[in-house]
Amino acid sequence: MILATASSVGAPLAPPLELSAAFNPVPVHVQLRELAAFAESEDALLIQDAYGQGEWLQSFEAEIAAALGKERALFFPTGVAAQNAALCVHADLPAARSADFTTPRPSFMTHPTSHLLLYEEDAYRALLGMTALRVGAAERPLVAADVEPELRKLRAVGQAPACVLVEVPFRELGCAASPWDELVGLRRVCDEYDVPLHMDGARLLEVAPFYAPHSLQEICALFDSVYLSFYKGLGAMTGAMLLGSDAFVGAAAPWRRRLGANPYTSLPYALSCRAAWRKNAGNFEARWHKLRRIAAALAARHGGLVTFEPAEPTCAQCICRLAGDSEALERARDAAAAQTGAKVFRKLRSGDGGEPFFEWTLGPNNLDVDDDVFLEAWAAFAAALAES
Repeated sequence: MILATASSVGAPLAPPLELSAAFNPVPVHVQLRELAAFAESEDALLIQDAYGQGEWLQSFEAEIAAALGKERALFFPTGVAAQNAALCVHADLPAARSADFTTPRPSFMTHPTSHLLLYEEDAYRALLGMTALRVGAAERPLVAADVEPELRKLRAVGQAPACVLVEVPFRELGCAASPWDELVGLRRVCDEYDVPLHMDGARLLEVAPFYAPHSLQEICALFDSVYLSFYKGLGAMTGAMLLGSDAFVGAAAPWRRRLGANPYTSLPYALSCRAAWRKNAGNFEARWHKLRRIAAALAARHGGLVTFEPAEPTCAQCICRLAGDSEALERARDAAAAQTGAKVFRKLRSGDGGEPFFEWTLGPNNLDVDDDVFLEAWAAFAAALAES
């Protein structure tokens, strides 16, 4: 099936279809036009907030709080600020330090692949003065048996972390997810040691269908606080929510300001987030099932070329590892794209051992693309690679 066709003789070909990207590139003027149309539909309440205060923004926060089963939600322009605010509240910052500096820094417990450790310039340490306690094995999701012994050791010396932070799912592991029983176990352990449990839910919506029949509210009920992203699988420009009890969110609001995450108005970002929520929050299960089908077919047909992590994806995102040299793989990708009009991956990364891989996210734009388009593009890619 050839997708790339010119509308007239000499006309440029359309950009290739991005098969592995959550969203295909859209011109800015098209995005803004769609956002303006959504704004018109919200016009009854749509008045610009001032420093996070406004009827429309509060109605959006209330909508998300109800959907996730939490008392209250607070909008943030970035997830980094949202999660650092959560740490500040759970640690009851600013922490008092003794004159001789013998009082330990406040700490939090998390998995070695946490986004806070890998991608946030050590903000927890440099900005908040906190210590990260790494627990669990980097190659698998966190489980209760990883956390309990470490909490017991800390209790023995009169200490406890400000919170246990768990990513749901674990992005660096191909979005592998802790089984439901392990989430329940983590909740039990945290209750036993009186330590708050915080969820890094950047991709919570992606993995929620994996936990069926448990609902989104049941998942979030296991956690004292939750961070939710709007720009990843939902496709907003940027934005996040921090959710929890009324007291928790009330304490987080001043930290939003202190962290420089409370602009004069959040309206453009929040509007994009609400539009994305309304449009895409309900399609993650279909995206997951489609990715599972395609991954299984590719593993059967091209097992020597491609492997998936997890082997059976737990949501609409996974890691795809390729056998071969990155430059050769990229040339084969481009040759297949020229032939079929579909690009099997956008950008390669290198693993610890130098092996090439990419993150595959099945986006809503590709839900209606026939499975055969994926399989034919990969067949062309494999053939081009064999000829190189």
